[in-house]
Amino acid sequence: MGFFNKIFGGGGNEGKKETSADRMLRIIREKTTTACVKLIPEPGETRPWESKIGGMPYMPKGFEYPYEEPGTTVVAEGQASAVAASVAAGPFAGLDGNTAAVPSATAGEVVGQKEERKLLPLRFLAQVNFSEMPPLEGFPTKGILQFYVARENAYGLNFENPEEQKGFRVIYHEEVAEDEAALLSVLPTEGVEYPEGFPVKGEMKLNFEKSSMPMGGGDYRFDKLLLDVYNEANPDARVTSLDRAPEDDLDKVYDQLDMGGHRVGGYPLFTQLDPREYHPELKEDSVLLFQLDSDADHQIMWGDSGVCNFFIRPEDLAKRDFSRVLYHWDCY
Repeated sequence: MGFFNKIFGGGGNEGKKETSADRMLRIIREKTTTACVKLIPEPGETRPWESKIGGMPYMPKGFEYPYEEPGTTVVAEGQASAVAASVAAGPFAGLDGNTAAVPSATAGEVVGQKEERKLLPLRFLAQVNFSEMPPLEGFPTKGILQFYVARENAYGLNFENPEEQKGFRVIYHEEVAEDEAALLSVLPTEGVEYPEGFPVKGEMKLNFEKSSMPMGGGDYRFDKLLLDVYNEANPDARVTSLDRAPEDDLDKVYDQLDMGGHRVGGYPLFTQLDPREYHPELKEDSVLLFQLDSDADHQIMWGDSGVCNFFIRPEDLAKRDFSRVLYHWDCY
């Protein structure tokens, strides 16, 4: 049957000729495929220590809840820079976000200050309990890693220094107490009025699926890789730049490398540019710590169908030191 299949084209792909794009995809997969864990949201209530998006974070009693810090550079249109709140007595007093009032020189008279946004508690975005996640090389096998971001027009993103944790925070709880009596049941965010809109709505449990993926377009290293791969796949038609490679071949490669979705590890997706491309000092942030993509089915939306990424240096991950993390999100 094999002889007649080859003549008449029947049955399977045994006789299919490998195209230039096929060769390029095969080489890219051979050179760059790495393990990752897909994150699969599932609407529903969770316990504080479970992996989740939104909802109630794991927060032991006595742990200092993360707040915005002075110097956050991005503020809502029409507002002055954020300033430290003057907190009155009580655990969460002074967090209503109202404009402060101060006495004037005339005794008993009160005048309003220039409108300034007080520093608010950061909003909980997501957490991963590594004891629930399939093991991934280099990552912890226990503990909870949490992600918090500011609720202002850029969700705490600092374009000038995306590693500075003033408008966002990454917190690692190495030891986890599965005892609700030992955890906060009310957070400083309770009752605080935030501006409208947040990337996630509601509460979702995170499920996991071990997977793997090759590098794709968007990663600042991909264009150089693609040029080398094209020349390796087409030794008799080598080019000096991608501009000289057949556009149809390149399009077929890009189309087959889908970088979307939620995950830990693997390679990132960007809707614009990889920030490491124009911040050379950030190129050491090579490990994708967490990616949260826009997902209409689960009411996750970063601006206009954007995506959020957190990156870390391998040596910092090995030390379980999350004080220096690259935070970025962009959209169309």
